[in-house]
Amino acid sequence: MRQLSIRQYVAWLTSVPLFIMAISLGSYFLHGRFSDMDRDMLEKGELLAHQLAVSSEYGVFSNNLEFLQDIAIEALQHRDVRGVVILDSDASVLTSAGRFSDAFNDEVIDWNTTKAMLLPELTGGIGEAVTLRSSSVDGQKQNLWLYHAIIPAQVALDDAGVKAAIKPTGSVILEISRVRHEKHKTRMFWTTLLTTALFLAVTLYFAYIASRRITNPIRKLSEAVQAIGAGKLDTRVAQSMNVRELVTLAQGLNETTENLQKERAGLQFRIDEATLALRQEKEAAERASQDKSHFLAVASHDLRQPLHALGLYIAELQHKVSGAEQQHLVERVEQSVEALSTLLNALLDISKLDAGTIIPQLQTCAVNVVLDRIAADYQMLARIKNIRLIVRPCTEYATSDQQLLERILMNLVGNAVRYTYPNGCVLVACRRRGDFLRVEVRDNGVGISKTDQDNIFREFFQVPQQIDANKGLGLGLAIVDRLVKLLGYRLELRSAPGKGSVFAIEIPLVRHPGKLSSAQTLSGRGQELEELRLTGKRLLVVDDDPMVLSSTASTLASWGCIVSTAASLAQVEQFLRDGETWDFIISDYQLGHDESGIDIIARVRQHHSRQVPCILISGDTSPAIVKLASVNGHHLLHKPVRPAKLRSLIIYLLEMAA
Repeated sequence: MRQLSIRQYVAWLTSVPLFIMAISLGSYFLHGRFSDMDRDMLEKGELLAHQLAVSSEYGVFSNNLEFLQDIAIEALQHRDVRGVVILDSDASVLTSAGRFSDAFNDEVIDWNTTKAMLLPELTGGIGEAVTLRSSSVDGQKQNLWLYHAIIPAQVALDDAGVKAAIKPTGSVILEISRVRHEKHKTRMFWTTLLTTALFLAVTLYFAYIASRRITNPIRKLSEAVQAIGAGKLDTRVAQSMNVRELVTLAQGLNETTENLQKERAGLQFRIDEATLALRQEKEAAERASQDKSHFLAVASHDLRQPLHALGLYIAELQHKVSGAEQQHLVERVEQSVEALSTLLNALLDISKLDAGTIIPQLQTCAVNVVLDRIAADYQMLARIKNIRLIVRPCTEYATSDQQLLERILMNLVGNAVRYTYPNGCVLVACRRRGDFLRVEVRDNGVGISKTDQDNIFREFFQVPQQIDANKGLGLGLAIVDRLVKLLGYRLELRSAPGKGSVFAIEIPLVRHPGKLSSAQTLSGRGQELEELRLTGKRLLVVDDDPMVLSSTASTLASWGCIVSTAASLAQVEQFLRDGETWDFIISDYQLGHDESGIDIIARVRQHHSRQVPCILISGDTSPAIVKLASVNGHHLLHKPVRPAKLRSLIIYLLEMAA
């Protein structure tokens, strides 16, 4: 809302009442004068029409057209009369004079047609002048038409009988111009308007002069207050004013300014001290954040290395043991390693999400591929628990980070299976909602109370009603919550104790999907690729960790591969000089001496002059490495890698390169 100054307020308070009064009086005066003028003109026209009708009685009765013409011409001598027409009792024109506007310019007028056109509701009595209508041009009335019947003069013997027997012998139609009348009204309007404007201008001028004696001192006080508000505490107000209250106000303002000036000096000193302390704390927090990020990177790499090697050793061990008791022991060890790997991944994921180091790689995803992966991973666990897992197919495409979306749904389905009773059901289904795809995970398990719904997304929180003996870590939903927020989605939960739960997310749909990534194409063919063999394939494995190098080579050899191992680019170049060739390359990303797996792959491909299929493996999950591998067109797996997944990917890439 626009703010007004004191001078403007004084001007408004002075001018508005005067303006309203002047406009009201002027309007009242003009309305009265215009009404009187219109009434006078109408009365004059009615009188003239009556006189003309009386004068024309003899001429109409005797059919003396020359006499009637003289009367009509004489009527034109009156001011503003434009035309006269005299009709007989059959509405035929006897004579006319002047110039009519509209239909009366015709020589012969059908009275019935004219009457139907001009007098749809004739209200005038016999012997009275009746206003037919007024014609207008550009919104202003220009002409007035009057009708008067010609009544024969008779001696009334019986008033009632005479009136009933009287029949008009003719009629007179008179047209009067309103142009002069309207011009006179226009002059009167403008004269009144100019007079009123002059009166208001003079009044406003005197009001302005009077307000300056009050508003000027107040304006100076206002400017001083604004200057003080801007920090100019040395501002002072002169006290040479004629108004006593304003002088008192100026004295108080000057005293307040002096006190503020003293207080600011002390406050500025305390602010400087606090700013210095905050700067030191901020620098310490930034150093701690950098140390945390560095620790996460080192921990992610160093902890994943032995877990990756251990997983490969266990896979090799499963091929070498034959006894049932030994197989059971290996399976228990594998379960322990799997649990340890899951805990490590969850803890590192939570830390990376909190540190903001994960950047989503949005692309077009085939939703059915993600759902197939979920079904393949959890069908066996669901059968073991005697739970029916239903994954509805979906042919839609969405914009998302496929790995993060898959992780969200994996955690939701895993929780649903864990908290569903035997003989229960877990449903994963999708449906369109405008430009979004709603993905729901439903179960008929223990359900979640309203109180616990506020806590289930916290780390290490678990619902009290447990079904599965493996209680989990309490990190799955915490990771889901962070990933959903990272992708900008909305997570919806509906649940009640004993009635199951429904988790739902909405992801943007893609109307015209482009080319899908090779990883998505691979996922849909996983079952078929597992049936292939690697016997006789020559593989190069490069890793600077001897334990990982040994375990990987042993696992590949157990699959029938011929394996060459190297720890650096120099050893690889020595193999190349010796004439070694390979069908496939598996290399760790981070090698010693500022070398990387990308350098190894580029060197081998250059020597062989062909695109040797390859896989990069890394314990570092930072977005920079993911992006670098994607730019170079390499498939990247993060440690620890499941042997089955590694075997499937090798077979698929070999098949694609064939």
